[in-house]
Amino acid sequence: MKNTKIFQQLSAIIILLVMFSGCKLEKANISPNSPTEVPPSVMLPFAEEGLARLSISTPQVMAGIFVQYYNGIDNHPIQVQQYILNEALYVDWDWNDYYDGPMINLKIMIDRAEAAGMFYYSGIGKVLLANCLGNVTSLWGDVPYSEALQGSVNRHPVYDSQQSVYEAIQQLLDSGISDLQTDYEGQKPGADDIIFGGDANKWVQAAYALKARYYMHLSKRSGELGYNPFEKAIEAASLAMTGSDGDLEYHYGFSASEYSPFYSYTLLNYIIPSDFFTTLMLQLNDPRKGYFYKKKFGEVNLNGLYYTSTNSPVLLMTYHELKFIEAEARLRLNENDPLAQTALNEAVLASINKITAGETSQETIDAYLADFAVLDGDFNAKLETLILQKYIALFATIESWTDYRRTGFPALIPNEGGDQNQNPGGAIPRRFAYPQTERLYNQNFPEYLPNLQDRFWWDQ
Repeated sequence: MKNTKIFQQLSAIIILLVMFSGCKLEKANISPNSPTEVPPSVMLPFAEEGLARLSISTPQVMAGIFVQYYNGIDNHPIQVQQYILNEALYVDWDWNDYYDGPMINLKIMIDRAEAAGMFYYSGIGKVLLANCLGNVTSLWGDVPYSEALQGSVNRHPVYDSQQSVYEAIQQLLDSGISDLQTDYEGQKPGADDIIFGGDANKWVQAAYALKARYYMHLSKRSGELGYNPFEKAIEAASLAMTGSDGDLEYHYGFSASEYSPFYSYTLLNYIIPSDFFTTLMLQLNDPRKGYFYKKKFGEVNLNGLYYTSTNSPVLLMTYHELKFIEAEARLRLNENDPLAQTALNEAVLASINKITAGETSQETIDAYLADFAVLDGDFNAKLETLILQKYIALFATIESWTDYRRTGFPALIPNEGGDQNQNPGGAIPRRFAYPQTERLYNQNFPEYLPNLQDRFWWDQ
């Protein structure tokens, strides 16, 4: 009898434990200090840093070698100097870093912010994702997007046509602008927005500037779009930032261990300034030259300067780029439009003042403009003058490679040793190689493997 009572008591305890474990234990084991879903406010600064890092590091270095900002003299840049892009190394890493880094994180952040009615977070996310997507398609052409960024749900996303990707970029920016202009009572970005501190108006202006950039990318296809990209670029520019204080830029240097990736390239002397670039800057006696590179004991290097110190900024979209875009758009619509010259002057002035921190006198700038930034001659001569000035001002970005492919300016002589199987003929490359992982493992990889001279949609 006693044993039976003990057994009944033990049975009751076991049943209670089972019920507790089945109903409560799962919730009891959730630590409030280890959330299972990261909120947008935590995701935002990491996404901003991820985009900045990719915008200033290896892709920018390879594009910079192509347009002869730099010579590759050590490590991987030696191969790039000869137009060899190893599809299993840096190209592969950069592709995966974009898709597995800021792009998928931004997609998750956007979805969570939209579900929670946190419209400023979703708006910022869309602007940053559009910038990522613009960089990726500018480097590779047709890329996955409509079926991408789904994680393990879809490991074989289709490649979208570059034309549809540019349409998606503009849609993202329009949607982001709409979100950022929505009034709501919920959580809004503040210090977690490292770029603008939660200033929605500045994000709207930056989005319009990016719209102008991506319209201008389509200059070769202007006759078949159903709209005039130059008119669209001017319209967008009129709603964008009105000065360099609205620049979309990320600043490194929050701690001793957090520094610009470009700093390490130049510190290790993997690249040095090219003869073309240094000769150009000397010929123009450009007031920015000492901020781009330095010469000591007969040797030139890039380290420790405006773009190459530990705490250098990454310029994602700037007022001076915007004014160059406006100048070109006006020139293409009417090569005698005096406002094209006005916009060009404002672009060069803004660049010099930004890079030299306002230490260049107005007299020096005026003399420089009069000597080297006057739109004169036929259309091609005017365009060459404009793009050459833009090339200088957009140092350390991939946009100068895009401009070269769009316009043929500046006039560059290809590097020696660049004629090989991957780059037949040896001309300056028109695109990046696709990564090896995509070729081997994505069942929807294109049947034709392009070489570095195969032109994608907007480059035809």
